[in-house]
Amino acid sequence: MLPFVISGLALGAVYALSGVGIVVLYRATGVLNLAYGALGAIGALLSWQLLQDGWPVVPALAAAPLLSALLSGLYGGLVGPLVAARDPLVKAVCTLGLALMLLGLCYWTWSDDPRTLTLPTDTAGFDVGGARVTLTQALALALAVALTAGTAVLLRRTGFGTAMRALADDREISALLGVPIRRVETVTWAAGGAVAGLTGLVLGSLTRLEAGTLTFLVIASLAAGVVGRFRSLPVTLAAGLAIGLAEALGGAWEQTAPYRSVAPFAVAVAAILWLQRTGARARRGGTVEVRPAEPALPARTRPLPPGDARSVLRVVLGLAAGAAALAVLVPLAVDGYWVRVLTSAVIFVIPAAGIALLYARLGLVSLGQVALLGVGGWVALRLAFATGWPFPLVVPAAGAITCLVGIVYGLPALRLSGVDLALVTLMAGGAFQVAFSATGFPDGGPGFLGRVAGSGTQQAMPRPSMASSDAGFFRFAVLCAVLALVLVVLHQRGRPGRACAAIRGGEAGALAVGVALTRYKVWAFALAAFVTGTAGALLAANTGRLDPISFRASDSVLLFAVVLVGGAYGLTGVVLSGVVGQVVPAALDAAGLDGNLMLVVFGAGTMHALVTAPRGIGGQLEDLRRPA
Repeated sequence: MLPFVISGLALGAVYALSGVGIVVLYRATGVLNLAYGALGAIGALLSWQLLQDGWPVVPALAAAPLLSALLSGLYGGLVGPLVAARDPLVKAVCTLGLALMLLGLCYWTWSDDPRTLTLPTDTAGFDVGGARVTLTQALALALAVALTAGTAVLLRRTGFGTAMRALADDREISALLGVPIRRVETVTWAAGGAVAGLTGLVLGSLTRLEAGTLTFLVIASLAAGVVGRFRSLPVTLAAGLAIGLAEALGGAWEQTAPYRSVAPFAVAVAAILWLQRTGARARRGGTVEVRPAEPALPARTRPLPPGDARSVLRVVLGLAAGAAALAVLVPLAVDGYWVRVLTSAVIFVIPAAGIALLYARLGLVSLGQVALLGVGGWVALRLAFATGWPFPLVVPAAGAITCLVGIVYGLPALRLSGVDLALVTLMAGGAFQVAFSATGFPDGGPGFLGRVAGSGTQQAMPRPSMASSDAGFFRFAVLCAVLALVLVVLHQRGRPGRACAAIRGGEAGALAVGVALTRYKVWAFALAAFVTGTAGALLAANTGRLDPISFRASDSVLLFAVVLVGGAYGLTGVVLSGVVGQVVPAALDAAGLDGNLMLVVFGAGTMHALVTAPRGIGGQLEDLRRPA
């Protein structure tokens, strides 16, 4: 047991180290930096490359914090001020764009293969109670404690720390009092980046050096920050150590080992819900206010208002005409490969519509929609193998069961909003990722999980008899997508849509006019989950089998970014989201280019959309059709 305790404390120290860095940046700038892990990943990979090229150890390792500090400082100095006056949620989502850009650069430069980073301190160490403690493990704990103590002294005993605290309290008054806002923010961003680079080095040594893994290990650091209410550095340190210890001890038993990575997610969700329940964060200035009023959006940025029956009919007829044209022309115009690609694009239009419904209508960010897509696929596979139901019955059944999961999934929305809700859905998506990896997807076997054991023959989910060919299934997917979009349009243009528009305009005002906040928030989450579950069933039938690697938390972040780039405020943007997310990467691959470049494009597009084009590509195209 002692070796698990030692490794857990070392891992927890790294979580605490990065958690303290995130907390300090938040306290100074009000930005929850979700790109922290990506900054550490790119710095650690650069150090690994320099070591491979024969550089001396010291300058090679020093390159990690230097590069991370440079990139973080550039973001803080150039992009940060552009969203400084925006809602905390917008500022956090903008850092997601930076994370995607850095992750794409890592994959493009070094591929996504895991590597081993060996530090000089890995080979030295000492024994404790018969267990070996490496200097790297001891160094991780020492760095976490030293950073916590040093930062506390900086904030309380130095002029720069006073400026940081003043900036956190009120940006405008600090400027009037002569605080150099831009300089303080840039230096704070750069310092946070340097800590991220050090964290990436240690994590790359203790776990594995893989860009995606390091990027989203930030979730554990966020969990530590949540427990500390993004204010208390000692509590953040203790929470990071406890999370690492719980995760490591979970590997001591065979029954819990596959699920030990759930620990950070469970701790974060429990802490957020508990703190919201007690009202501690509202009273003590916790991580995020309950959706403060943001400057009014321009008229063309607001969601389209509810319409009468005639306008709804025009939208439905337009969707039907477009679907009919696609169903006839696409199989005739492209070969089988592109029919399959376009089928995936059509399927992903459906969860994109769910994300757009929550974001554009209610201002809620769900970063776990791909997890619900996996739930729908899992249910569809299990029902298909266990019951033999016809596929047209399996699809709505998968949607209905996913809807129930989505209601539970969306219950935190009754208390949460803004960054809090985004964090909870991201944590839940990460927990589903662990569950999918541990259990797999049904493949025709017995039992509840439906898994084939040993050398048994795995089965593929059959397509419906009327859509057994690629062209036939494309037409079937188009029909399902149109029905899902019509369902969403009816919601948006009817009474629920009017209620959601009132909620987005201000919850206090919506309550004043008699809108039932609880009912309509649950309604929106349930509808988004239902349509996403049907898309999961289509995805399962399209490929025959599903792989847990397709339902990572990072894919939910990517899908949300694609929706922002395509446009969340109209059907044009939603349809473009599916095309951009699936067709463009396939086109790059077909042209012999690295598809990981699309992560860079999506990340840059996310920041661009948030800063200058809130309605995305779809909104700009719709503006072209309108008279000046």
